[in-house]
Amino acid sequence: MDRLDSFCRVAQAGGVTRAAKGNPARQSLYSRQIKDLEQFFGTELIRRKGRGVALTEAGERLYLVARECFASLSDFRNECKGRPVEVVLGAGDSLIQWLLMPRLAELRGRIPNVRLKFLNLSTSDAVRRLADGEIDFALVRKDAVASPLQARLLGVMHYSLFIPAALEASAGRKNGLKLLGDLPLVTLEGEGSFRGELAAIAKKQGIQVNIEVECSSFPVAARAVAKGSVAAILPSIAANDLRAAGVHEVTVPFLKNFEREMCLAWNERMSRIRPVLRHVGSVLAQVCRF
Repeated sequence: MDRLDSFCRVAQAGGVTRAAKGNPARQSLYSRQIKDLEQFFGTELIRRKGRGVALTEAGERLYLVARECFASLSDFRNECKGRPVEVVLGAGDSLIQWLLMPRLAELRGRIPNVRLKFLNLSTSDAVRRLADGEIDFALVRKDAVASPLQARLLGVMHYSLFIPAALEASAGRKNGLKLLGDLPLVTLEGEGSFRGELAAIAKKQGIQVNIEVECSSFPVAARAVAKGSVAAILPSIAANDLRAAGVHEVTVPFLKNFEREMCLAWNERMSRIRPVLRHVGSVLAQVCRF
């Protein structure tokens, strides 16, 4: 078990030195233990790659088996000692802030023996980690989920235009795309699907979107809107937070192009290994519907 644990640490860190965190004695121990495993199984498990290591095909298989074994044993140990079992859920910052956090008390009440851990992850990263067994659940777009992952629909993510009170006068009676051409906007940085869709619509309609601020996430953009100097296209689930700040939500027909079906996704293989995940998944699917 010690050798398998050391192997998992090295595999996760991507190198013996990084896993040992600069401790020469531990580095020597890890190297020796991995050689013991290779001798026991009769196959090469890791190979040098640059300054780190890469897993061989056999190493990848062993890493998966060992990681799942340790996860199951950790659950068993915590349950025997009356400790909460850790369940990790990956989702974008918007869903964590505006969907999960408002329902946290209900979640905790229905799964009291579980310690929830929320990770802010992009859709692609969440799906990859879920497939690899690194996280237990993910809240992602339905179209991003593929076999062998399973999914249950939670609802449709709608988008609205949010205008602070200080800018409503300048917006006047304009609506739709006209508003986008005149209002100073805060939006997501980079070239993701949201920015691409926004640029495509603006080009098709022949308008110049007035983007004055870029942010790393929708919740950060919402904070900028709440300050009163910029408007933004945001998930409609942000309305409860922004309404208290005097921000007006405007429903714009063309924003239907941004709608996404959102789902709870999980890895059925991990659910078989860790029975507690079946109960947690059922609760998440019920509580997180919108």
